[in-house]
Amino acid sequence: MTPAAVLAGRPASAEGSHWAQQSACHTTNADDFFGPGPAARARAREICLSCPVRVACLTDRAADGIADTEGMVGGLDEAQRRVLKVAELIGERPDLERAEQLLSPSWRYRLHKLRNGGYAPRRMAEILTGEGLTVDAITVRVALWWIGASGKALARRASRDRRPLWQRLHDDHADEIRRLRGSGARHIDVAEYLGVHVGTSTRAVQSLEVAA
Repeated sequence: MTPAAVLAGRPASAEGSHWAQQSACHTTNADDFFGPGPAARARAREICLSCPVRVACLTDRAADGIADTEGMVGGLDEAQRRVLKVAELIGERPDLERAEQLLSPSWRYRLHKLRNGGYAPRRMAEILTGEGLTVDAITVRVALWWIGASGKALARRASRDRRPLWQRLHDDHADEIRRLRGSGARHIDVAEYLGVHVGTSTRAVQSLEVAA
């Protein structure tokens, strides 16, 4: 990856976008401030987190088909944007305004606490909705990614849970897997959506399909 690649899709290059001139990265020299690797991505995400037009950037650039391009766009890297693309197959679209609301001090603290407690995004969404903020799992995942936390679909393994990972997927995420496969998702798509290795998700998929 070249030093500038992490900002390959930055909005400063989106000619005609009325919000581009307001972006936090508009005046950033990628060669000076962004190098390759995790540190560069973390720095790019930090700048995105402070950006007043992050939602517009992600919305407009996603509409341009940039899900698979390299770099940080709207606070999400290419792998995270691919998850959103797969999620659309089963009708899951994040409410980005609500995701931003989750970054307010009180909700952000709650978000961290729930994730540190090992909850999956789907369960986190149920808890937050019960506490007065109606939100769905894919919106929670975006908020988690924005703050640099894990937005994987899986809950943290309980200490007494001895099931192999593929069995956990089979038992705990059967509905999502069936919906994805029924919508034409490939094995790699299912793996990316769940945040696991493709071999692991494929075994879970095959187990479900045999059982059916």
